[in-house]
Amino acid sequence: MTDAADFQPESSAAQRAYVAIADRMASGELAPGAWLREESLAASLGISRTPVREALRKLNSEGLVRLERNRGAQVVAWNREQVLEIYGLRAVVEGYVASIAARKVGEEDLRKLAANLAEYERVIAVGGQGSIQQAAVLNNEFHSIILDATGNDSLRFLLTGVLGLPLVRRTFLRYTGRDLARSIEHHRELLEAFRRRDADTAEMIMKVHIRTAQHAMLRQEELQAD
Repeated sequence: MTDAADFQPESSAAQRAYVAIADRMASGELAPGAWLREESLAASLGISRTPVREALRKLNSEGLVRLERNRGAQVVAWNREQVLEIYGLRAVVEGYVASIAARKVGEEDLRKLAANLAEYERVIAVGGQGSIQQAAVLNNEFHSIILDATGNDSLRFLLTGVLGLPLVRRTFLRYTGRDLARSIEHHRELLEAFRRRDADTAEMIMKVHIRTAQHAMLRQEELQAD
């Protein structure tokens, strides 16, 4: 599920609308270029148009939709340069986060990471689209545990919004079997680096992990363009 921890809506209905719309964007149900109508979204979510309007304003502020007077909101298409910028930011920041976490990680954090990894491997082994959805949630949780291990609220604020972007979730949902196997291996290597309190190795592996996701995203975009 999309992380909306940085979103402080005026109502729980607005928060539900934000998460639901972002997840539909991530899954491809709401594709780049699609127009989002308040009335139809509200009907499908079983809520009024006001919280939907609030959610769309939030998505607009994040650059994920574009609002046009009298036309509604349109899902923004990400070009190659924007993908490189987003993943470039993630590689730098998450690499740094991993290095900090490796120095501060506690035994409880390590247990959480190990449990997450075991479930991640199990879910991916099951296969199927439903399992991929579960794996996407677990993947985000793994990164969140690492972020929490830093104990740094400024880093948490900076990165939470980036991790929650539908672009990031959409990338994971398009992973091939090979991509998923590589992701599992990276998570294993990160866990081992944390156990050794090896900050340099943790940073290096995390950067490779993020850049691998970037390559998967660009590969899929290029295939769709053909």
